[in-house]
Amino acid sequence: MNTYSKTIVIIGGHITPALALMDELKRQHHDWRLVCIGRNVLERALVTQKGVMFLNISAGRLSSWYKIPVGFVQAFWDLIRVKPDIVVSFGGYVALPVALSAWILGIPIVTHEQTRIPGLANRIIGRIAVKICLTFEDTEHRFSKKKVVITGLPIRRELFSSPKKPSFELPGGDVMYITGGSTGAVSMNELLFDLIPKLVKRYVVIHQTGVPSLTKASAIRNPRYIAKDFFDVKDVSWILYNAALVVGRSGANTVMEVAMIGKPMICIPLPWSAGSEQFANASWLVKKGLGAILIQKDFTQSRFLGLIRTQKTKQTSFEVPFDGSERMAGVINAILAS
Repeated sequence: MNTYSKTIVIIGGHITPALALMDELKRQHHDWRLVCIGRNVLERALVTQKGVMFLNISAGRLSSWYKIPVGFVQAFWDLIRVKPDIVVSFGGYVALPVALSAWILGIPIVTHEQTRIPGLANRIIGRIAVKICLTFEDTEHRFSKKKVVITGLPIRRELFSSPKKPSFELPGGDVMYITGGSTGAVSMNELLFDLIPKLVKRYVVIHQTGVPSLTKASAIRNPRYIAKDFFDVKDVSWILYNAALVVGRSGANTVMEVAMIGKPMICIPLPWSAGSEQFANASWLVKKGLGAILIQKDFTQSRFLGLIRTQKTKQTSFEVPFDGSERMAGVINAILAS
């Protein structure tokens, strides 16, 4: 029978930094039990690969308000059953019922805000959290300063260096990587599918489509077009280090990973992201000289192809706050030791 000195619940609202923190906590504390609460099959697969328990709840956005009380009851029961010493949130609507349940039960909460513009869930959670970890210093004024710790963004360690080759075969040539993040981007993919025959004349196109767009992508038969619903972190590392150009949404994780490695990127921000946070992320990248922005409603094939011609194929990386995992683990350690 396993005995654990501490139990940590991590809410995978934004799963990529949550995975990075899990790795760091497992590295530091072999006798801790990690439990992830999330919402979908992809999160379950990624978490269980690490030997972390996964619990699913039926959390809902405001647009699906009827799921909110169900998610709250599930979260409350899960926390009573698991008995965590601390709850660590990465925001998103799935985090809210868990954090509120933890607050009612007197369990300390740490939350992390990835972007410069906090979403509704983190604005609420920030009021009941004991510590608020931030990626960027200029987000500090949006929360209680006595709670804030600038940790940077937890980034998966596998991205600090590239494997020698990917797990899949590909022809030679400059690589373009199209990604909508871990779950793809259906509306962006629809704009790009018709352009693939033109793009493969210049690039080997590697496309992370997400599950909904994979069927349409699979119908494109060209040896210079490689589509998959999801690439694991080692393949993503190889792709990013070897890509001449990245095209995609501008979520915080994608933008920071591209910046860390120093690749040019054409950002097509998610039009309905909370508080236009993806546009803010893309603007930050552009100011660093690493990309360009194309607003989705203004997308035309000629504009997109014109932006490709203006992007340099080589860029110099610059330092980003990539030690977020260690710093967040330090925050958690300090709270549990107090």
